[in-house]
Amino acid sequence: MAWLLCDYGEVLSLPQPPADKKALEEAAEWDAGCGDFWEVYWRHRPGYDRGDVTSGDYWSGVLGRGPSPAQLRHLIDVDVAGWLHPNLRSLDAIDRLKGPGMRLAILSNAPVEVAEGIEAARWLAPFTEKFFSCRLRAVKPEPAAYQAVVDALGATPEDIVFVDDRPVNVSAAAALGLRAELFEGPDQFDRLVSGLSEPRG
Repeated sequence: MAWLLCDYGEVLSLPQPPADKKALEEAAEWDAGCGDFWEVYWRHRPGYDRGDVTSGDYWSGVLGRGPSPAQLRHLIDVDVAGWLHPNLRSLDAIDRLKGPGMRLAILSNAPVEVAEGIEAARWLAPFTEKFFSCRLRAVKPEPAAYQAVVDALGATPEDIVFVDDRPVNVSAAAALGLRAELFEGPDQFDRLVSGLSEPRG
């Protein structure tokens, strides 16, 4: 059984649209004098994605203060919404690959709230297995994240094609023997999957 294991963000989904990014900055009541919001957002993200901290802890770190319950709920809702824009070209290309010899799975760095939003997205129903860093308690590119997925799928690394848009994540997967490829665009899926039948050298 072969698996196509896809990263979620900016592979199956589109990048956060500018309007959504602006909405999140507004929800954070961000003062531009405090620096770049997105640098702070990402600097604190690994622990949140790994499940080491709660949403309240994460946003307190980003904001430099504790948000009110209402603001925290709003921040979570806006943050999740920004990650739920499907890349229809990728999904259409992958849909053509479905068959008895190919199964689909997702491996994504995501905190609990984003993971729940992704799981609820009906357009991801063909992906029968979904793995999230917050539940694996490991984030890409940590080897433990990939090993946990290989074990859960009951597959050999050579039977998994892994596609991700970040070179560091691709390199880490390849080091464990997965057929790892850097995402360049939806048109590459046919070529990647056909390569499963080719010997590795």
